[in-house]
Amino acid sequence: MTPSSMHLLSRIPSDQKRYLRSTYRKYERLFVRTFRSYGPERLIACLRSLGIHEGDCVLLHSAFNLDNGFCGNIEALIDTFILALGKSGTLLMVSLPFRSSSYEYLSTLDCFDVRSTPSQMGLLSEQFRRRPGVLRSLHPTHPVLAYGPKADWIVADHERCPYPCGPGTPFEKLLSLDGAVLFFDVPFSTFTFVHYLEHLMRDRLPFPLYSEKVFQVPVIDHAGAHRTVAVAVFSQDAIRRRRFPLLEAELRRRRMLREQRLGNTQILSVHASDAVECAQDMAQRNTFFYDLSDVFTNPS
Repeated sequence: MTPSSMHLLSRIPSDQKRYLRSTYRKYERLFVRTFRSYGPERLIACLRSLGIHEGDCVLLHSAFNLDNGFCGNIEALIDTFILALGKSGTLLMVSLPFRSSSYEYLSTLDCFDVRSTPSQMGLLSEQFRRRPGVLRSLHPTHPVLAYGPKADWIVADHERCPYPCGPGTPFEKLLSLDGAVLFFDVPFSTFTFVHYLEHLMRDRLPFPLYSEKVFQVPVIDHAGAHRTVAVAVFSQDAIRRRRFPLLEAELRRRRMLREQRLGNTQILSVHASDAVECAQDMAQRNTFFYDLSDVFTNPS
């Protein structure tokens, strides 16, 4: 935008700016509905092209908005993903109850109630949490939602795992089922499975992956009983250094990260086993998806 056009915009009254924005959004949505709309059948066909089939276990990261082109509401979209996986498939979503870091969240948390603490991972995740038949793992920082024949096993005993995304968690179980991760209109930086990858390589990192403090977190379980869950949290150093684009670029280079455009929606997919293979190969070369520049320029 040129300085002259910026000057012109600055002279438009605020009420007229609101009108122009509203009009623009109205016609933008009309354009999407007319030229970029799609229904459940096309979405399922797109998922098939991304390697998602009936019987699969899929961890879905998603965003829902009126401009993505899907013809239907949130429930219809969830129904479509369930239909794509069939009766033998299992759909997972994360339902993290915070948007900051787990350390900040737990520092002020009074109690996590697995039955009612809302998901902060978007409208689709929260609607899925409320859906009949969906199970939620009893974990105060990284609870996972599951629907399907393997749901019970996937969410079981998450509260017994000291590392929220490590051994024994739903994330490792996703890998054991040769599952995949889907990104529906969200960036690769929503890749929660990355924490499992971090745990695998933690001994190779030149900084601690977890904070020294282990939180003893009050929780309320599915039966309404009060319990305490021990939780390790990621260190501030790990959070500060984490660079999702480095892992994304390597997955793309290896053609392990698939991508399709459907209507006005971007959909990505990666198999958990491919992500593990990629991360382990990177670690073997001492290449990590972190900013380590100051570690090597100013070694302690």
